Amino acid sequence: MEVNARGHVHFTRNEKIIVLIAAAIGWSHDAVGLTLLNFLAEPIMKEFGVSTLEVGFVFSAQYILCIFGAMLFGELGDRFGRKNALILSILWVVVFSVLSALAPNFWTLAALRLISGMGVTWGLAFTYISEVYSPKRRGLFGGIIHATFIFGFIISALSVSYIYPLYGWRACFLVTLYPIPFLILFARYLPESRIWEKHSAEEEVSKMKLKEILGNRYYLKLMILSTFLFWLAEFAYHAIVDWSPTFIIRQFNYPPEEASKLVMKISLVALIILPFVGLISDYIGRRLSFAASALLGLLGCLMLGYFTLVDFNPSMAMLSLFIIPLGFGSHALFGVWSSELFPTKYRATATSVIFSVARGLSFGGFIVGYIATFAELIYGMLLGGIAFALMVILPWLLPETKGRELEDF
Repeated sequence: MEVNARGHVHFTRNEKIIVLIAAAIGWSHDAVGLTLLNFLAEPIMKEFGVSTLEVGFVFSAQYILCIFGAMLFGELGDRFGRKNALILSILWVVVFSVLSALAPNFWTLAALRLISGMGVTWGLAFTYISEVYSPKRRGLFGGIIHATFIFGFIISALSVSYIYPLYGWRACFLVTLYPIPFLILFARYLPESRIWEKHSAEEEVSKMKLKEILGNRYYLKLMILSTFLFWLAEFAYHAIVDWSPTFIIRQFNYPPEEASKLVMKISLVALIILPFVGLISDYIGRRLSFAASALLGLLGCLMLGYFTLVDFNPSMAMLSLFIIPLGFGSHALFGVWSSELFPTKYRATATSVIFSVARGLSFGGFIVGYIATFAELIYGMLLGGIAFALMVILPWLLPETKGRELEDF
């Protein structure tokens, strides 16, 4: 750790690297814990004799339970430190995921998956990144961390491809043990946020942080606006991405395995665009970067609708599916922007709750699925275009925080 002439804390290169690794492990592991069930739904339904209704309930409920986990671990992070709360949240997911491999019946498995969903690392990871990295590169590293969710998705897919055929679905849940060696290293070498340490030394532990936010009109307004903005982004994502494989199969007669491969290629666009949008936000600002990314997503949706419903052109329609993910670059800004909006004393709580509510209540996939029961799938998916349009407008209601020194905040 280094301190400059103004008293600002500067972390060493090694400290920054280990914080980056810890945030990446936390967020990618969150992805594994939440997506394994998606890949294993079919064998689980066969073993326990349940239908898509029961499994679909668990799919959605996992994300809803994230909201309560965000309140719990965000509170722990603000009261007792970012380091301990992040390690505990990762360990929480490990324990309940491994126990899932031993579930004797479906409802025990369901309960374990719901409890596991409470192990929210997202807000803690981004609070850590924002408090350790300088404003000049905060957006870039925030984008990199958000992109690691895709690596977690790939770990889930690979475990099902290689472990399931040999050992069955239960063994796949054991892959969630991979953070354990890292947690041992984090307990020894992960530095605590010096910004949090300074704040905690100056202020006594008070009432619940979420209650403090709700009682502060200004920060409550910021929380509501940012939650709604990020909810729109999550709605657009689930409305389009969740149904893209089915849309490709139905609209263009692709076989399921080819449609899955194509969607995987489309997801790689997001892997590239997330760090890029984070980087440019460090130069042109959070609001403009968010709006510009959303504008590209809106363009992709307009192309998809036009070349599917008006002037049918399969090649151009497929091209639009590669343009739409450019709009999801806005996701790169969720963590850094929300953490820059709130003071240290409840930064982890606010950041955690904002994203978890936005993700947990997005319901984009459900709404599109309902519309598809009486209309073509494309009509429901194009609701994502409305969300993108609002995402172009609403960022300007939030303060610009590019370059904000959190030590001064």
